[in-house]
Amino acid sequence: MRWHAEPAEENFWFDYWREQVNSAYYQRAEKFDLATDELGSVLLAEIGRDGRHLEAGCGAGFWVAALRHAGFDVFGIEYARELVELVNDVYPQLPVQYGDALAIACPDNSIRSYLSFGVVEHRLEGPDPFLREAFRVVEPGGKIVITVPHLGPIRRIKHRLRRYDSAPPAEPFFQYGFTASEFSALLLSAGFEVDYTRPISAHRLLQEESAPYRWLSVRRGRDLWRRLSRSLLGGQDGHMLLCVGRKPVPAGGY
Repeated sequence: MRWHAEPAEENFWFDYWREQVNSAYYQRAEKFDLATDELGSVLLAEIGRDGRHLEAGCGAGFWVAALRHAGFDVFGIEYARELVELVNDVYPQLPVQYGDALAIACPDNSIRSYLSFGVVEHRLEGPDPFLREAFRVVEPGGKIVITVPHLGPIRRIKHRLRRYDSAPPAEPFFQYGFTASEFSALLLSAGFEVDYTRPISAHRLLQEESAPYRWLSVRRGRDLWRRLSRSLLGGQDGHMLLCVGRKPVPAGGY
């Protein structure tokens, strides 16, 4: 599935982050309860406290701050130089640096876990080079924890019912969405083993795909609607697809 949208100018995003990134932003990150969050709980369970962990395409570094506060040795790279400069100015002790996720400045087999949330789907030619570069830097036995937009049951049904625009898009390419089998195949092709996949963010999915739900949920009880959405979909669908995999250990060790 392809999304097309008019991309915001770099100045727009810089202005957006300039309003958001301040000391309070990182205070919220450090107080964030990872154990009760869908993604946070997976990170606590999967990446381990040994070794060094990388978030590729970390944005303003929310997850980097939250995980470091929880005791993980994690750093982030981000391709938007002005955003990196802003983060370094506001919170200089946070290890967020300029970097290209297609050419990571780390030696082979040097990272215990590779994290990436909503990044690799934005390349028109596909996410394969991101995954190959992740495989290069992850050590044997190390993990990849990655999210991409999910092409799940609700979106597939809407597609069959022709609820999406079928005309040639006038706006430029924005991102891809994937089924679990599609993205698992990409991870396998890059060399990873796939431990499991799981849809997450059911509330966001229903807000985007159901006008009545969106109308109801924005008026009151956001936490209630989040819980209700998880119950309604029963873990079978969500806005994003979470994938957890590992780099195989060669026969005889390494």
